[in-house]
Amino acid sequence: MRDIATIIITIMIIIANLNVMFLCLPPKKSLRSIVFTYIILSIAIIIIDLIMERLGIFNMYAFRIIYSVILYFPFVILLFRESFFQKLFAFLLSLTSTTTILSLIRIPLSSFTLGKEFIFWLGMLVSSIVLYTVHIVIARKFGRRLLDRLFAYGNKKEWALYSLSMGVYFLIAEVNYPFIDQYLALSLVPLFIVWLSIIILCFAVINTHEKTKQKFEADFARDIIASGRDHYQKMNEQYNALRILKHDYKFHLNTALNMLRNGEIEKSDEYLRGLQTVLQEEDAPFYCNNPVINALIGDYARRCKESGIELYASVSIPEGFFIPNYEMCIVLGNFMENAVEACNKLEALNKRSVREIELVIKPQGEQLAVMVRNTYDGKIAANGKDLISMKKDGGIGLQSVRAVAEKYCERFTTDCDAQWFSAFVLWKKGEIKNESSLYMVCY
Repeated sequence: MRDIATIIITIMIIIANLNVMFLCLPPKKSLRSIVFTYIILSIAIIIIDLIMERLGIFNMYAFRIIYSVILYFPFVILLFRESFFQKLFAFLLSLTSTTTILSLIRIPLSSFTLGKEFIFWLGMLVSSIVLYTVHIVIARKFGRRLLDRLFAYGNKKEWALYSLSMGVYFLIAEVNYPFIDQYLALSLVPLFIVWLSIIILCFAVINTHEKTKQKFEADFARDIIASGRDHYQKMNEQYNALRILKHDYKFHLNTALNMLRNGEIEKSDEYLRGLQTVLQEEDAPFYCNNPVINALIGDYARRCKESGIELYASVSIPEGFFIPNYEMCIVLGNFMENAVEACNKLEALNKRSVREIELVIKPQGEQLAVMVRNTYDGKIAANGKDLISMKKDGGIGLQSVRAVAEKYCERFTTDCDAQWFSAFVLWKKGEIKNESSLYMVCY
């Protein structure tokens, strides 16, 4: 009975662990590949487990910790995406949860089945099947949203600290398990401390992510307001210049005509060219009738000019196309920000290559296509088709774009070769539901 119970309990533990891993991390391989790999892994663990028990190894529990880490974690690295420390955190969280359940099953059974080995292992088997099934169902039903918030961003230093904390909780739970038979009541205390600490840690991580996101959005909104203010100031300056020109145009016209009458053609030409230069210097960039997008693009055009980056912009938004202001600025702003940073990095690396950015916004059927294409250094971090941010903030901007894309866009894709990187979204055609200023209309 002991061997049968050990095999089935081990299988249930592996399924429960795999369930948590799927909830925490996106898979890198196909579901069939992952399941096949874990079947092989399960067989190996069960065989080792039975051999260790038959040989009567004294420190079998410590050995289980070692071989679980050695066998499990490499497969987690190979089969799932996200950063190393996020994978380590999810791995340790899944093992800690399954060990805790096993401990909670063993404590009452050890109290009421003294000397009755068959009943003990039968109780372990039945209780494990029931509780691990409940664990899997609850995790899938209620854990998805919580774990999405928990793993929202991937700052490496922060996740290294979180993983270290989870490693301590995992060791406490594992070290506590062998002493359950000796200290039944006291064994509950470490488990209570472990899970109270895990709950506090998880909510602290989520709270940190929320505050980081709020700060990012506040800074982003401030930058949008600043770019809009600069744009409108430029337009106001241009308007005032045109008023002055309109007031003085008779003077300029008479001056040029007098020069022509006196045969001073070269002076007249020089005078008119000088006047043309002044007018061109006063021109504010115009890309589309949408003031918000126009201001945002104008700000990045100024930055590109200051940095010596060639910007080619083609913007065409059809009449009556309603776009949520802030969300569109998040997508376009992050695309342009990453493009400018990539081009500036080329200059910092002293690479003699073209630094260009191409921006295209145009209708495509019933959707609006937004594409930003830029030169870069050819280095990119990715897991499969998904990009991994190399920024210190863990890629909050990229996560914000993905969140907007899931809500408003038909598609969000990226593509790259050795020289060019492209980001593309296909925006859904929206409808105005109220008079809110959250939407901008192109007239």
